[in-house]
Amino acid sequence: MARPDAHYPWVMDDELLALGEDLVTTAARVVRWVPRGTDFGLSLAAVRLLARISDHGPVRISDLAVAENCSQPTITNHIKKLESEHLVDRAADPKDARVWMIDLTDLGRQRLTEMRHSLGTSVLPNLSSLSRKDQKALRDGVDAMRRLMAAQASSN
Repeated sequence: MARPDAHYPWVMDDELLALGEDLVTTAARVVRWVPRGTDFGLSLAAVRLLARISDHGPVRISDLAVAENCSQPTITNHIKKLESEHLVDRAADPKDARVWMIDLTDLGRQRLTEMRHSLGTSVLPNLSSLSRKDQKALRDGVDAMRRLMAAQASSN
């Protein structure tokens, strides 16, 4: 059993550590093979931003930066590009007029739906090669990851 340290103050067993390592490594690999047959004219980071905005509604740039674990200037650059393509727009925060809220435009919602469909379609050959049992296990794993991300988002 691994002992806690300053960076990770909780006790973790070897099985949990191996799960964490496998999760991060496998997720990174999945992301690498998905976009091969897709070209949206946007980076995957931009697609992620559109998805995050869609999932959470109007959001501040600073909150996007925290959620995406990157700098505010980086997010601002992505948002400017998405604005130039009419996929997002800005509106003053009703609670603080100095702050901008970012939301999807109708075109942004339409493009995100198309991109999600395309990404989902791109992995169908891989998914269809799995047994029904493995497909269900993968669905259960995705659901668990969503719960984990939702819990993490609510703690920020």
